[in-house]
Amino acid sequence: MCCLFFTIPVDGSPQSQKRRHSSPSRRQTVLTWFLVLVWLALISFGAISLTNPNWLQEWGHQGVQAESQSYKQYGDGFLHQGDYRRAITYYQKALQITPQRVSIMINLAVAYTYSGFLQEADRVLKAASRLESNRKDLIGFNLGELLERQGKTEEAIRYYKEAIGSKVDQGLVYRKLGLLYLDAKRYDEALEAFENTLASQTDVNLSYKDMLNRSLDDYEDDPVTLKIIEAQFSCGISTGDSASYDLKIIRHLQQIDPEIAKTHNHLAYIQVQRKDYSSTAQHYQKSLEIWPGNTDARNGMDYLSKMRREVPPTDLKH
Repeated sequence: MCCLFFTIPVDGSPQSQKRRHSSPSRRQTVLTWFLVLVWLALISFGAISLTNPNWLQEWGHQGVQAESQSYKQYGDGFLHQGDYRRAITYYQKALQITPQRVSIMINLAVAYTYSGFLQEADRVLKAASRLESNRKDLIGFNLGELLERQGKTEEAIRYYKEAIGSKVDQGLVYRKLGLLYLDAKRYDEALEAFENTLASQTDVNLSYKDMLNRSLDDYEDDPVTLKIIEAQFSCGISTGDSASYDLKIIRHLQQIDPEIAKTHNHLAYIQVQRKDYSSTAQHYQKSLEIWPGNTDARNGMDYLSKMRREVPPTDLKH
């Protein structure tokens, strides 16, 4: 058997070596194409920026909102901790990004108020009130607090009364009114206010309402979601809406809530002034059931027992 081997001769001529050295390498080719693609991408982005399409505007808007929201959350954290100076700093940073965001302006005003910068708080709240917002009720409530701190009681009462039936925490609204009425010795009005405070505090749907209120701030710049939240408020809130919070836990927490015990203390004091000692005893007793260590209620019961020993039963209102 014969085998034939064919070989390709190597061209070692100077002309062949010159051709090989002058042709581009694979790496050079890849790099060239990469630079071309980068150049084309830059031209495309430039063209897109000039036309400024809606999707690009929305993309940029979302980024700005996220940064502003991050600063707001830092501010909220410091506000709840009572570090008002840092809260003010972060709220100001947030407003530099979104200068007309009402929820941030309201919280900044609260921080100013608790820091004693009442004029600054007044300026921010009035600026917020001139903007389109669904938080007009909260702005009014905070103006009421500002007026209360300035000793302008009647003006504060007017703002608090305007907040009745709004999305502001109704227990807080009525407690503010009740305390102002107590200071003015307007006991009948104080009684009504604190009875409404108690009704709000024992509302098992309060957690769900608070969640919706927080959502109003979180979705302030989202008209679609805001409409859904507003619709939920307008439809009313039923016990079924709060089922996910476990109603048994909510009711248990209400039974040991010291704030509810304090409301019973206020109601007891008012009933003393109205000489309704039977109701006084009931409220003090309820307060002690919720908060056994409540010295105000204990002292009140001792005072009531002393009065009953000194005053003939016919003079006591039952």
